[in-house]
Amino acid sequence: MGTLQQDSTSARERGQARSLDVRFTKFLESLPGAESLDRLELPVDLEHRRKADFLLAHRKVIVEIKTLTEDTSHKIETLADQHRDRHDWPLYYGKANVRKVLTNLPDGDVIYGKMVNAIGRSVEAAVRSAEEQITHTKRILDLPNAVSVLVILNESVDILDPNVVAHRMVQRMRRPRSNDDSAEKLDFAMLLFESHTMGDVEGRPAVPCILINGNDKDKDKFPFFSAFYRDLVRLWAVTNGGVAVDATTLAPGNMQFASMTSLTAPVSALVPRHEIWRHQYNAHPYLRTLNDDEVLARGADLMRKTAPHFHKQGLRYIPEIVNPLMEEIAHFLAEVNFRGLDMRRMPRL
Repeated sequence: MGTLQQDSTSARERGQARSLDVRFTKFLESLPGAESLDRLELPVDLEHRRKADFLLAHRKVIVEIKTLTEDTSHKIETLADQHRDRHDWPLYYGKANVRKVLTNLPDGDVIYGKMVNAIGRSVEAAVRSAEEQITHTKRILDLPNAVSVLVILNESVDILDPNVVAHRMVQRMRRPRSNDDSAEKLDFAMLLFESHTMGDVEGRPAVPCILINGNDKDKDKFPFFSAFYRDLVRLWAVTNGGVAVDATTLAPGNMQFASMTSLTAPVSALVPRHEIWRHQYNAHPYLRTLNDDEVLARGADLMRKTAPHFHKQGLRYIPEIVNPLMEEIAHFLAEVNFRGLDMRRMPRL
């Protein structure tokens, strides 16, 4: 289940003094029926096991919070380097979505699976730790029927987008259990990402808040929880000066995310002109309505018009003609990178 939460200001605008984990912790503390386990005097535990973070809804819900902080982009580069010398490795410029780039390869799904596994290890560790902490909390407080919820926060790690994290969460939460698994399964995971956006709502960034059911075969095990979750998201949105927008009709794989940094980072006057053009295009991607072949054909036409001005024996450089073409080429390359298109597919000049 996915929910869009409209955030009034970006994390960058709020500054680093109140990080997402601090704000969300304060928010949970303010809820009726909430108890911070750090502030409770608990029964003596001779094994000194770690406990969860919060009891909510008058002890009907146990919450553990984990924050993603490790930038794992180097793992993507390491795996990509193993394939760059292939004859069919896609040609692209700048930065592109790795999932989309790999769709150009016959074994792209296999390569992408390895990348997801590599960058998702921190997610696996979060699930394993939360299972143990919540299980211990249930036992020491005698709350066997409480709903277990892992909240994953991501404020700034671009490479860990919601699709990647959700994929690894589902795999780990619904894995077959063995005799070595002494901890109970998590009932739900909530992904709250201010690192990414799904566009905007009324001109402001819409950040994703996604709920994952740990037991897909028994979705109605906790009938009260759906209403509890919707209210939680609504209150969190209001706390941040925004509104909650229901997006449950979208399957996670169909959700398109962009990093918040790419949309909110200020454009310096000292950056190259083509970067300014790309930033302007990303704010108004007018080529998005074209299909892939039409985009590539447009790029080929732009190259054909521009090439004579750069040949030694060709036309001289005329700024009034060339600069608008170069701006369109920057827009074209931004769209190609967004789609992960292989530039080798461009029609020949």
